[in-house]
Amino acid sequence: MRIGIFGGTFDPPHAGHKKYADEVKGQLSLDRLIVIPTATPPHKQKQTGTSSEDRLNMLKLLFSDDGRVEVSDMEIVRGGRSYTFETVTLLRGQYPDDELIFMLGSDMLLSFHTWKNPDVILEKVKICAVTRDGDIDEAALGEYAEKHFPEQKDRFIICTFEPIELSSTEIREKIRNGESVDGLIDGQVMEYIKEKELYL
Repeated sequence: MRIGIFGGTFDPPHAGHKKYADEVKGQLSLDRLIVIPTATPPHKQKQTGTSSEDRLNMLKLLFSDDGRVEVSDMEIVRGGRSYTFETVTLLRGQYPDDELIFMLGSDMLLSFHTWKNPDVILEKVKICAVTRDGDIDEAALGEYAEKHFPEQKDRFIICTFEPIELSSTEIREKIRNGESVDGLIDGQVMEYIKEKELYL
């Protein structure tokens, strides 16, 4: 199988996350996409009041109609600071014979060499730079890989699409201010937010 890995805070998950997932599934012909919310640092909880359980539940609602998407609590269960090399090592153990592709925004790609144990990450998974049109091209990606990971440069690929310009921070502010978020948040997710009185 070809499996994508999509991590983030997802506080809350929104239409931009859904489009991202749909695009990478299609462009990379994924058999499965594993969505992994990060554990919430204590300072983040104080800012938003959103528990890890709430973010996990909202993600499950967002992808409830998509059999190819699995929402995993592995980083939440592990707790503390989540290092990518630890997560992909666990996933490689679970899927020893499958192709694993870790999704990485183009804004984070060029600092990938500064991450903890990037060589270990590249041993376990391929890196897909998810980029908007014109952000970074094959030549620039090749130069970066050649400079920092010459022995593993074939582990980098590009997925290009035009994302929805939307942030979870913006959505939290709209909810807090009583503004409409129609079209920005899935209906089931919005009902959950109202029921739990989140972001108020």
